[in-house]
Amino acid sequence: MDHLEDEHDGGIIIDTICTGCDLFRPVNDRSLCDECFVKLERDLIRSRDWDYSATEFAVPEDQLEAMRERVIREYGAAYELIEDPDAPKKRKGK
Repeated sequence: MDHLEDEHDGGIIIDTICTGCDLFRPVNDRSLCDECFVKLERDLIRSRDWDYSATEFAVPEDQLEAMRERVIREYGAAYELIEDPDAPKKRKGK
């Protein structure tokens, strides 16, 4: 049986859906594709949610704010994947 090849999965089709973009892609343990995982990491850094960021473990504590400023400078302040925690809540209509 022939398998379609994919650069991410070593030659076998992976039928998983990324919870971030809803596309069929190989995902990690958070059910996110590589692209959405990077977006989530940037969002966690923007929100200073260091406890949930995998990147935080590789950065000394005194450099976390500098990393956050760099992310905002390079990618903007808008959240890419998660909802902005400071955004006003949308009201439901009657």
